[in-house]
Amino acid sequence: MTFDSDHLTPWLRWRVLAPVVLGLTLAAGPSAAAPPDAGPLSAGDPADDEALLEFHFTPVANLQMAIWLEDANGNFLADVFVTQATGKLGIGNRPGNFLFLSSWRAPYGPRESVLPIWGHRRGKTYPKIIFHDPNVSNHTSLGFHESSSSPETYFCRPLTPTEDGNIIDTMTCPSPATFQSDKGEFGDGWAPSIYPPRNDLTSFDQDDHPTHPQQYSTLNELDAITRATPAAGPYMIAYRVRRGDVPEGPLVVWIEASLEWDENPNWDFDREDDHWVDPKLSAYGREFLGQPAVFYKVEFDPSVEGFTSVMSYSGYADWDGKTGSLHPTDSTISNSGGSGADRLQVREMFGEAGRFGVYSHAFSTTPGDGDGDGDGDPTGGCQDLELPPVENLRVEPTAFDTATVTFTLPQLPAGAELANLLAWSKTPETTLLEPGSATEATGIPMLCRDGNTFDCLDAQPGDEVSVDITQLFGNYTYTIGIAYQDTCTNLSALAQADVTTPGQPFQTLDGQCFIATAAWGAGWTEELRALRWFRDQFLIGQPIGQGLVRSYYAYGPVLAGMIAPIPPARAAARLALRPFANLARTALELRQRGAELRAGLTDAQPE
Repeated sequence: MTFDSDHLTPWLRWRVLAPVVLGLTLAAGPSAAAPPDAGPLSAGDPADDEALLEFHFTPVANLQMAIWLEDANGNFLADVFVTQATGKLGIGNRPGNFLFLSSWRAPYGPRESVLPIWGHRRGKTYPKIIFHDPNVSNHTSLGFHESSSSPETYFCRPLTPTEDGNIIDTMTCPSPATFQSDKGEFGDGWAPSIYPPRNDLTSFDQDDHPTHPQQYSTLNELDAITRATPAAGPYMIAYRVRRGDVPEGPLVVWIEASLEWDENPNWDFDREDDHWVDPKLSAYGREFLGQPAVFYKVEFDPSVEGFTSVMSYSGYADWDGKTGSLHPTDSTISNSGGSGADRLQVREMFGEAGRFGVYSHAFSTTPGDGDGDGDGDPTGGCQDLELPPVENLRVEPTAFDTATVTFTLPQLPAGAELANLLAWSKTPETTLLEPGSATEATGIPMLCRDGNTFDCLDAQPGDEVSVDITQLFGNYTYTIGIAYQDTCTNLSALAQADVTTPGQPFQTLDGQCFIATAAWGAGWTEELRALRWFRDQFLIGQPIGQGLVRSYYAYGPVLAGMIAPIPPARAAARLALRPFANLARTALELRQRGAELRAGLTDAQPE
């Protein structure tokens, strides 16, 4: 059967392509490289046979990873897996300086060193994303981009070291749902990026570039192989490969693993000397440089059933990701404690100790039986099945950043066996959640299958299951989607429900106008907009103004925390700030009217 995915509805298109997310390679997919002599295939042709591959590894927490297939000569064949911060959220190609001090969930600073070997070897490039902010002096800053920013549904403002230390363990985002970010634009004349832009944006406003952010999702073709960052512990990715899409003989599977701030004595980076510390916001952001990404390779034959693994890493990447160079193993890379080569930890898999391995179930039929009719002899294997959705779905908020989802696993068609649960969250701009543009939830446990699966959820069809969806914003409404995968990578229909999280139990602040935001309660007022404009246009450009701004950012959070929970204090702050805000509003209005007059808009009338 052939199809044109461009003519499918968005959800149906994802349902057709979704098996690639979970391991199925489409015969005509853009990442698959057919052998030169491949041609039209008749029904029953052995070239249509598929081999089920399982990639086994045990990551430490918070890795970025990519898995891909090459032939024995080093030619790229297919993407298998990439973690969603790189594949969906665009951390490798976003506005700002590569060396920005940032934080684990901040929106600026492209992580060009995240997975450079994967990025270079797949041979795909994308337009470089830069700030849309017309004030180019802000392009080297973590903040002050309000004039070009729109509501942000995933990333947060950078953290101070104190906040970072208190929050990073629970992966809680300290920013409110009103946080805004600059979504960027294409950098004219810039060298292209090997990483895709983010593709999770579904709504835009007047402060965004009028066309560029809307194109990000069409440029990013990685929906089908993007998954959430695995939790620490044993993990498996299933993948189905078609015989006609790969050459006969051995293949090579690669995995690249990157971990921020993974320093050792040989790869020791300093906050001030090796990163870019924003002089306007010097208290914000954390170091991220450390040991470079490491990679592992396994050669195997998909036509032979069995398990093949490796114990040692194969090499490492450039520290800055500038090229796809393969540096050989050496003593500068750590090999224990979850660091360096130990990012994939040693475990016993199918009776063998290793860090990364592949189990091939072999192709589903043998080659032709020699009678000339092209038939093969069935030997079992996977089938495409329609799987029903989970039943009795209920979602309850259990913390400001967590929702608990409860549901019943349905009865499965004959031949299907449960493997994984999947969950997505998305702000409900539309009533239909589409996993391609939603964020996949992390930390969802695998379902127990056999003795090779540990720390798994022991549940069978008919059982009631509860899982937690974490890393949510407080006081925010989400659509939560739940699906499951069988052992042959078939994906169930989606069940979904809405939930609203409670407010955070502490005051959070919008943007960087700490005291003013605490005084007015949100960052959407005209007073705040005028004060920010006055700060950017007049204060930052003057030496005395820069000193005032630095003092404000040093002491503002403390003062804001003191007044935020006390209504009389907030009222007094508004009273004190209002004359300055009114002055700033008047200056902003005069500037806007002057611009209108200069543009020949003489019909502008005073209010």
